Amino acid sequence: MLRVRSGFPTSAGPWQNARMQSYRHRHSGLALLLGLAIAVSACGSAVHTAAPTNGASTVPGASTSAPPASASPLGSSSGPSAAGSPDQADQAVYAAIESQVEALRGLHATNVVKPVLLDSKGVSDWLTKANAEQTNHAALANDSRLLIHLGLLPAGSSLEQMELDLQAGQVIGFYDPVSKGLYVLSQSGGVGPLEKLTFSHEYTHALQDQKFGLDNLATDTVDQGDRDLARIALPEGDATLVMTLWSANNLSLGDLLSIAGQSVSGPEADQLASAPAILRETMVFPYEDGLRFVQGIYNKGGWAAVDKLYANPPGSTSQILHPELYTGHVEPVALTVPQVPAALGSGWKLTMQDTMGELQLRIWLEGNGGSASGSSAAANAVSSWAGDRIALYEGPSGQWAVVLHTAWRSTSGRDAFNQAAEQTLAALGSQYRICGDSTHVDIAIASSETLVPEFIACNTMG
Repeated sequence: MLRVRSGFPTSAGPWQNARMQSYRHRHSGLALLLGLAIAVSACGSAVHTAAPTNGASTVPGASTSAPPASASPLGSSSGPSAAGSPDQADQAVYAAIESQVEALRGLHATNVVKPVLLDSKGVSDWLTKANAEQTNHAALANDSRLLIHLGLLPAGSSLEQMELDLQAGQVIGFYDPVSKGLYVLSQSGGVGPLEKLTFSHEYTHALQDQKFGLDNLATDTVDQGDRDLARIALPEGDATLVMTLWSANNLSLGDLLSIAGQSVSGPEADQLASAPAILRETMVFPYEDGLRFVQGIYNKGGWAAVDKLYANPPGSTSQILHPELYTGHVEPVALTVPQVPAALGSGWKLTMQDTMGELQLRIWLEGNGGSASGSSAAANAVSSWAGDRIALYEGPSGQWAVVLHTAWRSTSGRDAFNQAAEQTLAALGSQYRICGDSTHVDIAIASSETLVPEFIACNTMG
């Protein structure tokens, strides 16, 4: 999952800080991670061979103070139980993993964290309850309309429902910074290789929270979606690196192959593959690109260098994708969007504004059916991103407009984005106009041709 306007959910960036606040671990996508862990085990290196994957998914989601009825703490006689194993034996397994993770990460628990096992219904119930209690439903509805206007979601889609459905099918574990609860999906109630792997990731989140305070990352700012997504990539990349190293050291080849077999196929993998790109890619980003970012820092300065990141977390997905921007202290350019044009009269409002960031703009240019070459071209077209601001305006009778202001670090970067945006906008079928100067590209999209000039004055690129 990713996050929501109140913390962390599973989906797109700028429009997703309206959701929940937990760290969730995805079911699908562990195969690459496990393939990596096997390679690490084979070559005897537990550090430099760890590479980015779309593996463990601990996602920001919702938070509640108590688990639903179908959840049970380890050793409980109700709900999922440790079938075929004494409760004390299961407790010992988790205790051993705790010690191993603490030694590996160099952090030590100051408070006891008791795992709670959930079956599939328990996970679904927990997510549904959290969504009802923690989600800003109006904000997510606004996000839905913006994504639809940009062509990132089909007409009539509900981002909130799509995220909830995706989370319910993908989550295999999560840590909740509010209740300090740690939850692991276990259909049988037992502690197998996948449950162990999941726990190593989620327990790392508990250690992060106790040491640094995950709430201090402030990933729930309503209009800072790109920054929020970048900050989520820090604890997720950290926990994914720990999980990768832990699995290489503590799981057998048979265990790894067993988990890989569970993750490469089946309905969960199909669900993730068929999800709109804006949901799928922002779900994977904190683990894959977050791992790459954190590992780069770790390889140069060890865990002490990673620890320092929490006092000065990344401020944009661009810094995650290009770590040299973070280490070089290159911050995003602050841009603004216009107020509702007076000429439009009453009935119009500025519904929402946010920052898309390099990642979301890349996904927008890629489209939902993108090829490898198309993805590469989109990545090149946004690689010199310096800042942006997007806004949704709505008026009477279903009229609407979207304004996107962008800044680029070079004229060539500006030109690359302009060309790619022209192609994307032409395919949308809406009315639009693009203009700008040597380092800026401004775009207006609207429901009718007469509205476009009200929101953008120029006729061509400068």
